Amino acid sequence: MSDRLQQELAQAQDAIRQKQFAAAISLLNEAAAEEPENATVWRQLGQAYLEAEKPGDAIDALTRSLQLDPGDPTAHCLLGNAYGTTCDLEKAAACYRRTLEIEPQHPKAEELLIKTESLLESRTHYHTGLKLLYSSSANAQDLNQAMRELLQSIIIFDGSPARDNLLECARKIEALRSYWEVPVTVTSELIPWAEACRAGFRHAGLKQWSEAREAYRQALGRRSENAFVHHALGFVLVELGKIDAAARAWVRTLEIDRDYDFTRFGCVRSS
Repeated sequence: MSDRLQQELAQAQDAIRQKQFAAAISLLNEAAAEEPENATVWRQLGQAYLEAEKPGDAIDALTRSLQLDPGDPTAHCLLGNAYGTTCDLEKAAACYRRTLEIEPQHPKAEELLIKTESLLESRTHYHTGLKLLYSSSANAQDLNQAMRELLQSIIIFDGSPARDNLLECARKIEALRSYWEVPVTVTSELIPWAEACRAGFRHAGLKQWSEAREAYRQALGRRSENAFVHHALGFVLVELGKIDAAARAWVRTLEIDRDYDFTRFGCVRSS
């Protein structure tokens, strides 16, 4: 590498640090024209494009760099970042895996791979949920599973777009919902909890949503580990237009009972 090229690369890196991306890209394109077979030049150009939020150009430059030097872990990791920016998560994950194959202790690739694989898992649950939700032959079992899949997507990635489909899923479930009695041996200490549960159920039946919310919250204040109460509260919150709060209630339902049937609504019965 010539002294002149080293100087250009140093200037380009300094420009990147100062967020002068246009200047860095100009310098590096000149360097690439002078030494098109230099992998380092293409890698730095890819980095500059990535910092400048031009992932397509970054992918082209980093691909060229890796054609010249396939064993460069930094270029593989940067390419993973570029693919991640374009939401091509499968290719991003493959790049991070390759980075770790070359450099198992890479300071960033393992963390990025874990995040990317989580996003892929969240997306899989999301797409499965959508397929069930919008099936022309969806039955109660399908809608129950759709709700679970959408919620699992949110559990894995809180920013999942599955949140936007919960309302429609809830509406379809409401049209098919069934009721079941929850047998409880009501001791003296459980009487206030059972009464709150019954009040919530009664108010919901009368569409007194604010009163139902307060009753179910009182029930959870006394016993917080009842999946069916969190479930009912979620549907009450939907009626109050609070979909984010409903999502949190349903996520809690699933955390307590991963096999919970969202199409069934519980009513406490003394046994």
